Amino acid sequence: MMPHARPTEYSAQYTRRRVLQATGAGLALAAVPAVPAVAHAQTVTNSSSTTNTLTIDALPSARTTELDRTQDSLSASELRTTGFYLPASTALNVVVHTGLVPTLVIGAPDADARADFKSSREYPLQAGRNTVTDAGGGVVYLKLIGDSGRAKVTIGEQAQPMPYFVLGCTGEADFQRQLDERTTPYVEFVSPHAMITVERASALTYRAENHTDLLATYEDVIRVEDATSGYDGSAPVHARLVHRYHFVGYPSAITGVGAYATHGHMSFPPPIQDRMLTVEGLRTRGWGIYHELGHQHQQITYKPSSLTEVTVNIYSLAVNAVFATKYGQQPRLHAPDAKTGRTPWQSAPGKLRSPGVDYGKTFDPYEKLVMFEQLRLGFGDDFWPRLHQLVRVERPYAGDYTDEVLRLRNLVVLCSRNAGHDLSDFFRAWGVPVDAEATAQLAARHLTPPTTDPSTIRE
Repeated sequence: MMPHARPTEYSAQYTRRRVLQATGAGLALAAVPAVPAVAHAQTVTNSSSTTNTLTIDALPSARTTELDRTQDSLSASELRTTGFYLPASTALNVVVHTGLVPTLVIGAPDADARADFKSSREYPLQAGRNTVTDAGGGVVYLKLIGDSGRAKVTIGEQAQPMPYFVLGCTGEADFQRQLDERTTPYVEFVSPHAMITVERASALTYRAENHTDLLATYEDVIRVEDATSGYDGSAPVHARLVHRYHFVGYPSAITGVGAYATHGHMSFPPPIQDRMLTVEGLRTRGWGIYHELGHQHQQITYKPSSLTEVTVNIYSLAVNAVFATKYGQQPRLHAPDAKTGRTPWQSAPGKLRSPGVDYGKTFDPYEKLVMFEQLRLGFGDDFWPRLHQLVRVERPYAGDYTDEVLRLRNLVVLCSRNAGHDLSDFFRAWGVPVDAEATAQLAARHLTPPTTDPSTIRE
C-alpha cells in the first residue's frame, strides 16, 4: 500500500508523501557523531532510580537551518525526549538551572485523538522556577534551538515516568517491568536517530517483541535512507541530521489515509502499527514506514507535486533492496500485480516510446519507479547519493512545489549532469516532458547521449 495524504511544503499541513550497505549496494556511510542524547537517569540506569534532572545541548533549527542545508522538503523533529508524561490540568514545576533556557513542549504531535490537543503545545520557560499547566496533558519534551551551549532542567515530580526504552541502555526485562508498573497513556522508544511514541495499548499489544532488535532495525532503515541521500560525512553539508526522526502512533484510523508525513513527524494509525512495532513487520512488510520516512529525505529541487508520491520511493526501494538480501523481503518491483500477474519490470518497459506516452498517466505507481531504477542500474548505486550532494552544494533554484515545469526541468537537467550524459531521450521515452530550456541547458554543458540507452535496461 502506498500511503496518501495532502501534499505540502515548508508548511505545517500534512503531506503525502539503499544504508546502502558496504556488503550490499557498495555504499557505506562515513562515521559521524550520533544525535545528541538527553542526559538523564532514564537513559543510563534502570527504572528504579529515575531522576528528573536533564541536560540537553542546543541544536540548530530543524525547520529552518537544517532544511536550508539539506534542501529537503520536510524536517525531522526538534523535540528532545525526556521520558516523562504530564497528566491533564496538572501544575508542573520546572526549574531551569544555569545555562541556556529551553522551551517546554507538552504532547506528541498527532498522538491525541482530541482535536484540541492534536498539536503539541509550547511553553517558553525562564531561568529559575516555572509552573506550567496544560489542559490536555501529554508526553513532555524540551526544545533548545541554538548554535552552542546547553541547558540543565529539573522536571517536577508531578510529571510521571513513562515506559521508556532506549537502545543500548534499557534491558528487555527492565522495560517489561516498566510496562507493568508505569500506567501512563503513552510509551516511548528511543535510538540515536529515531523516536517512537505510541499509545500504551499499542505497546502492550506488541510487548512480546525484542525491542533491541526493533530499534536496531529502525537504525538500519534510517541508515539506508540517509546513505541514499548522500549523508556520508564527507563535508559538513553532507553530515547526517542532528535531529531524530519522530514516528508517532496515531490513535485512530484516518479515512482514506494509511499514514502520512509532515514537518517534524510521521503518523501511523493502528491498522498498520504491526509494521511499526514488530520486528518481522518492519523487516519484511515495512514499505509504508520506509515510504513516510522517505518524505523526510526528499529534496525540493526536482520534486513537483506530481512526483511527491513517486520520488519518495527511491528511498523505500533502497531499504527494500537491502532487506530483500538481509531478511528475505520481496523485491517490490518483482512482485506480480494482483490483477495482471505481471511485475512492474515486466509491464512498464513495453509502454516506453508508445504513442502518447505520458509519465503521469501511462504508468501505475510502481511502474513509475522502474524509470528511477534504470538510472541507478545504468549509472551506479551512488547515482542518487551524488545527486543529493550536487543539490546541497549548488542549491539550484527550486521555485514552488506547484511549479511543474521548473521542477520537471530540474529533474531532467540535474539527472543528466549527475550521469554525465544528455538524458533527454531517456526521459522522453518515459513521457517526461523535456522543454526548450532543458535542451538549451544540456547543450550549453556539451553533454552527449550515453552509449547505452538506459531505457533498455532490465533487472
